[in-house]
Amino acid sequence: MPGKEPHYAVSFAERYGSFSDSYFNASTALHRLGELIEDVESLKGIFDKVIPDERRWAPWVGAEIVSYYGVGYVTCLEWHARSRLRDLLTFKPEAAKVEDLRVVKEKIVIEMFTVKVNLASIVAAVTSVSSFEEYMNLFSRVLSAFDPKLDAWGALKTARPGTGKPWVEVQEFDELKGLYTSRNDLVHEIGITRVGHPISRDRLDPDEAHRLGELVQRTMLAIEASISAAVPSNFPNLLDNNGFRISEADWIEREIVDLESKIGKTTTALSDGLVEQDQYWNPSKAAAAEYIAKEKLFLERASVFHNRYVEMREPLKIALLKSRHQYLKSIIEMIGEVWEVDETPSSTPS
Repeated sequence: MPGKEPHYAVSFAERYGSFSDSYFNASTALHRLGELIEDVESLKGIFDKVIPDERRWAPWVGAEIVSYYGVGYVTCLEWHARSRLRDLLTFKPEAAKVEDLRVVKEKIVIEMFTVKVNLASIVAAVTSVSSFEEYMNLFSRVLSAFDPKLDAWGALKTARPGTGKPWVEVQEFDELKGLYTSRNDLVHEIGITRVGHPISRDRLDPDEAHRLGELVQRTMLAIEASISAAVPSNFPNLLDNNGFRISEADWIEREIVDLESKIGKTTTALSDGLVEQDQYWNPSKAAAAEYIAKEKLFLERASVFHNRYVEMREPLKIALLKSRHQYLKSIIEMIGEVWEVDETPSSTPS
């Protein structure tokens, strides 16, 4: 019916699939978590001055809003898991399962075509991550898609660099599970844990809220370390050791150099030795490099791309480089198909 609201999964996929909205990724989840940890640390400093330890009740009965940091932490875990599921299905469609398609009905397919969103985003939008077990099972799926011997539980037990200790201690697993339980109770129920006697209420004190935030951060970084070690270098949205996003543009530019080299060698090999190298390829390659350089200068200097709220230049630069990469890849694939030359590249930007 005209004017009817689209399916929520389609709306989600469209909202987080635009050029200007690059928030559906692991880097964003970690960034948001870092902000929450800094925030609770600042709030803790205020409470330490206003209500020092010797004047506090046990358990904590101060500002109940502190407990809601747990809601934010679980949201970051959920965002982390769902974004990596989308990355997996985008990069490796064969990793999809029949149950992933449970939501794809005729109405949704039509809406998908209308707004031009992909299936991977739809699946990520409807995937539930309502318990720590679901979070871990999803990441076990991601890791095992590249190495059947890997799972998320093992990733958390590996040694944290420079410490000699595991990323997450055995006793901390129960705390992570409990974080989901408390979150679900906090946002869905109003019982004795919310309005009963202060002794029976379930509240986070500032110290606990800060410590749990750092535990969640270690959990996410441990998962990311295992992902980086297991997946190819062109897997989407890879992070460095500190949890910062690795530049996709840098990777594509390196790939372009490799593809151009393959094309040069292939065209030379097919010239029957009449020339040292195809006389048209080098001028073409030089002209393309000059064009890309001028386009990058345009993106960097044009005032229209400088916006205090939205980063426009980086996604547009990636779009520019991807177009060149796809063209070069198509050349190699077509030459390989027609002339039966095995030079097809094995990697594709996300």
